[in-house]
Amino acid sequence: MGVIDLWSALLSRVPERILAIRHVIPTDVLDTSRTFTLLAGALLLVTAWGLRRGKRRAFVVALFLCAVSVPMNLLKAFDFEEATVAAALMFVLGASADAFRVKSREMSLDAVRSGALLALVLLLIYAFAGCWIVADQFGAGGSFSVALRQAGYLLIGVGDPAVVLRTHLTLLERRVVEWYFDSVSLLGFTLLIGLALAALRPVAHRGRHRHEVHRVAELVNQYGDNSVASFALEPDTDYFFSRNGRAVIAYRFEADTLLVIGDPIGPAEEIQPLLRDFSEYCRERDWQFAFFQARPERLAEYRRLGWRAIHIGEDPLLWTDRFTLEGSAVGELRRMVRKLDRQGLEARMFIPGENPFDAHHEPQVLEQLREISNQWMGSRHGGEKGFCMGRFDPPALRHQWLAVAWNPATNRAEAFCTWVPIPAREGWAIDMMRRRSDSPTGSTEFLVVKCVERARQRGDRLMSLSLAGLAKVPDEGEPEPGAEPVTANVTPLNPAGDDRAREFLMETLARYYDFRGLFRWKRKFNPVFEDRYLVYPDPLALPRVARALLRAQTPAGLMSYLRRAA
Repeated sequence: MGVIDLWSALLSRVPERILAIRHVIPTDVLDTSRTFTLLAGALLLVTAWGLRRGKRRAFVVALFLCAVSVPMNLLKAFDFEEATVAAALMFVLGASADAFRVKSREMSLDAVRSGALLALVLLLIYAFAGCWIVADQFGAGGSFSVALRQAGYLLIGVGDPAVVLRTHLTLLERRVVEWYFDSVSLLGFTLLIGLALAALRPVAHRGRHRHEVHRVAELVNQYGDNSVASFALEPDTDYFFSRNGRAVIAYRFEADTLLVIGDPIGPAEEIQPLLRDFSEYCRERDWQFAFFQARPERLAEYRRLGWRAIHIGEDPLLWTDRFTLEGSAVGELRRMVRKLDRQGLEARMFIPGENPFDAHHEPQVLEQLREISNQWMGSRHGGEKGFCMGRFDPPALRHQWLAVAWNPATNRAEAFCTWVPIPAREGWAIDMMRRRSDSPTGSTEFLVVKCVERARQRGDRLMSLSLAGLAKVPDEGEPEPGAEPVTANVTPLNPAGDDRAREFLMETLARYYDFRGLFRWKRKFNPVFEDRYLVYPDPLALPRVARALLRAQTPAGLMSYLRRAA
């Protein structure tokens, strides 16, 4: 209908009809009806985009525009065909009212004052002041009335041109005046379309259950089996609970997208109803969503809802009862650790529940950790990361397993790492690993080995080295001890193409993040690799999801990468 209105307003010419109705209807009315038909056509194209997404506001606007299109097409040139199509569309929309339930952002006075009103005022100033100057410099003389009538004609097509240009203007002067008049109409049209698009924006997110973090902590302690489960307790996280409160989805809202941290947390029988409710909750508000670092065990549940999964990397796991420094696979690692042992390097451990880190009793250690972190970040792109990625936060050290590589000879910390718990799997996931630029070679590897050995003594079952992004290794067939092998049932459409795309991304992004080097470092420990996935509802969601992930994981903004690269 929008295309028909645009075609009718811009291209349709029926001289017989126009001549016939000019005797009955004033020319101003005919011109105004053509202008409003043009605007209605453009707005109908915008509402078509909203109708595809099931927007209730787009449905109401489309009904109104169709109702306007009927008389406007008749007044424009007795266009009975276009008027009939508009009436038919209005009938079909009315019969389909229940299909449009998706909400849009609430209209508020603050939102209007902040952007729309300012843009409108600037446009009116540009139109009125410019018309006054054109009338004064190139016309018969400027006046308030002339400028106002000319601006109204250019912006909404009402009335006749008020500025009469002088006959002796040069070709260049006439072109400048024509350019200005066209620019006013174009800016007015652009503002109208921009406001229409803004009116169809997704619902603004408001915190729902952030104050219920203690309730979520209980679920994490009982059911948190993902390496990123502990990030569900971060301050910028919100929650979506199942109807009976026995399961929860922890997410971060970014760019009109809900980024879920890992998988749903709760008993298996609660997951499917929770996922359905969560999907409907997002759909009604026009939000996209994605599950970041989903485990393969959950893929069948996601696929039952018609969602898709893309492999994003590997989670390297070290099972404490299997880990060893013997054998050729870890020969380089063994030599590094034994050399540092001989040099007297120590691994100082601060473990929650045993001897948590206390900054008041260890001020020297904290100051050295801060120094190491600042030096480390100075050599990296993008500043501190966020969303399921470690960042240096002194108050949080008390609640994490902190390991420090300490050199007694120099009384200096050479490197440190932190681990967060994976309660349901009786393990830990590495959160942050940083070292000095001049620390002994192998300091970070030394810390990981010592932590795994300590975990074995404590009775912990596994240590995760956390996501190795873009990495892909063949299935190793080594399931979790005592568990059946898990088959993800994900068959790539084009395995060779996927590998080429992965290689391309690794090479392209190497300037900003060393995916390949990080994967090589983690592979030194001969871990067992578990696939990790990004689960999303449909392919059209991917661009918005990718944008949300970039924003969530780069609190300093994307420009921070470019500044560091420069």
